[in-house]
Amino acid sequence: MRKTLILASLIPALYAGASFAEQSQPASAPAAERHAAAAPADAELGRQVNEVLAKAAQLGAKVEAQVSNGDVVLSGTAPSQEAISRIAEEVSRVPGVKSVRSQVSLLPAG
Repeated sequence: MRKTLILASLIPALYAGASFAEQSQPASAPAAERHAAAAPADAELGRQVNEVLAKAAQLGAKVEAQVSNGDVVLSGTAPSQEAISRIAEEVSRVPGVKSVRSQVSLLPAG
């Protein structure tokens, strides 16, 4: 009789856990959808940022960009601090760019 009583008390807890799991799945689906939607947007944003960086190459800069959810990280080299600042400013003006972090280094003098 005691085994039946223990088992009977566990059944509601199991159902509660199952319904909780069912309720939590839809909440995670929009996050996955947002990530999937961000990938094409980031690809387009990356294309636009690369157009800006192609112009920067005319200044002697060799800069690459990584885009993630509208955040841009610049890396590479440029001939002057002024060029680095100008590149970051131009990239920040691209529609859809949320932030720009520059890890661009100065070219060695010589």
